[in-house]
Amino acid sequence: MRIGEFASKHNTTIDTIRYYLELGLLISDKVGGQYRFDHNDSWDLEKIFELKLLDFSLSEIQELLCYHRLAGDRTIEYRKYYISLLMSQKEHFNNELSRFKAMKSLIDDKIMEFKSELEDITRIGLPLSFLDILVCPKCKRSVEINNGSLEKNMIISGEIKCKCGYSASIENGIYVDRSIMDIDLGDKRKLPTKREFLHMASAKFINFYYNGMAKLIDYILKYADDPGFILELDTCAGSFLMQYLKHLQPSSKYILTCNDKSRLMDMKKNIESNYQYNNIIFLCCNIEDLPIRESTIDLIVDHGMSKEFKKIHNKPLYDAVLSLLKLDGKLAGTYHYFNKDSIDFLSLEANLSIYYDKDAHIEKLKKKNLSTLEMTSIGPVVESNPYNPEIKDKELYSIIYIGKRDMDKTLG
Repeated sequence: MRIGEFASKHNTTIDTIRYYLELGLLISDKVGGQYRFDHNDSWDLEKIFELKLLDFSLSEIQELLCYHRLAGDRTIEYRKYYISLLMSQKEHFNNELSRFKAMKSLIDDKIMEFKSELEDITRIGLPLSFLDILVCPKCKRSVEINNGSLEKNMIISGEIKCKCGYSASIENGIYVDRSIMDIDLGDKRKLPTKREFLHMASAKFINFYYNGMAKLIDYILKYADDPGFILELDTCAGSFLMQYLKHLQPSSKYILTCNDKSRLMDMKKNIESNYQYNNIIFLCCNIEDLPIRESTIDLIVDHGMSKEFKKIHNKPLYDAVLSLLKLDGKLAGTYHYFNKDSIDFLSLEANLSIYYDKDAHIEKLKKKNLSTLEMTSIGPVVESNPYNPEIKDKELYSIIYIGKRDMDKTLG
């Protein structure tokens, strides 16, 4: 029979038959330039399929077929040789089975461990110690909390009221300003989830992003190793907090603020499920409406928020938050920029260049009465993901900065 009929008879492809002919696994004769296949070829092909099912390699199959062609399949020599191969393969399978059983046992243990952790969740509420710095964001006076529910010195639920008419609530341990709106990045884009971001971003950009966080943490540990209240300004990603958590001191209180309630709730659930921390404060409010008393924050972490805030509100982020920082309190931040002489910077639209100007970043910090303690730059990295078209395919750098608020200067 011809090659097409032969392939069809054995439920395989012509390309597979040609490949086996090329390797010498099949040794059909040609008649008139065409391969002709007979019952011997069928025996060889079925034997190939059988041995492949037993996970023999093609070289091992070829060796066995050659032995068969020399000695025949009913000889003692052939059968002894075949048995030796089968015994060797059996030993291999037994070893693999032992390995898979060990892997399965490890997987079962991990599943039980994670299920146990999920069942043993530590709820996080608003710590009572936060009440010392809690004020009305409108009139800056103290507020009242009514109908509060307490659990382990934390407020889980309650109503917040001020004499000026302002009201908020504590829902599932989160302070919620009732006037908040979902986060808006100016052009109506919603922030991607971590999974979406990881899918779009390159490994080089993720490493660049991580190295910036690591350097910022080094600065914080060097200059603000045991802060009382920490205020993080982030775009609801929570990436910096996840890296900093292992350094968070029991005496510190970490304030995470975001005006996207669902994202904040997701971060809270993640921390409750996987970490044993109850000194994290979740504020669901706009940054310009933080319910925090002035001069009470020891450390402000600006992880990429100043640019987004300026784009949305058309005013500097630090006008809204630096009054919260204590005298000698620390500001740690990361700020992206392009080389000012590069085509990447020169081709920016005029309204965007201010956000990627290194000199402008540094001058802005000086004008806000901050003394630089340490500063460095990292990069460049070229990123092509579509999340932020402003940096797409451009050489991006980042300033890593820490400074302190000077005692005898006023805020600009």
